[in-house]
Amino acid sequence: MNNTFKDTLEQHSLLKHPFYLAWNEGTLTREQLALYAGEYGSFIKLISKGWQQAGENAIAQEEIEHYDLWQKFATSLGTNAIAPNLPSVKNLVNETEAHYKNYASALGALYAFEAQQPATAASKLEGLKKHYSNWNADETYFEIHATDFAEPAMLEEKINALNENDKAIAQAACASTTKALWDALTGIMDAQKN
Repeated sequence: MNNTFKDTLEQHSLLKHPFYLAWNEGTLTREQLALYAGEYGSFIKLISKGWQQAGENAIAQEEIEHYDLWQKFATSLGTNAIAPNLPSVKNLVNETEAHYKNYASALGALYAFEAQQPATAASKLEGLKKHYSNWNADETYFEIHATDFAEPAMLEEKINALNENDKAIAQAACASTTKALWDALTGIMDAQKN
């Protein structure tokens, strides 16, 4: 994996997003976490489609089960409706669906999320346990993903095997997805300020 992908992730590192920083500091409200669960879940639901396009049907099936775990997290916070209602989340969903129609762009879009997920899941899990345990939020989704380094490694192998043209497609998808993920979190955070 070349440094371009790593630099792309660093530009919009989700761990540095104010929403995740606030989560880890314990300053989010229950309403903010509930909104996040409902909105962001619409993106989580799509991940299985990306893995299908990547030719990994077993992982795709696993991701469907992981979406069920996300729904339990959302329900535990009082959110039953998972849908992209905010413009920034709709944009994330639309971009993701577009990227998942092509093998190379699916790899790049998946990598944008999967490469960051172990660190973000571990951070969110720590925040839930440290600051929000009295809310009894279902932590299973984050427990599973906090140590999932196999999927990003597999994506790196697949991207490294691409020809130069397809690597450029994967890189562009990684960049736009990383930005869209960042913007979605910003939209979720800003929605509670209005």
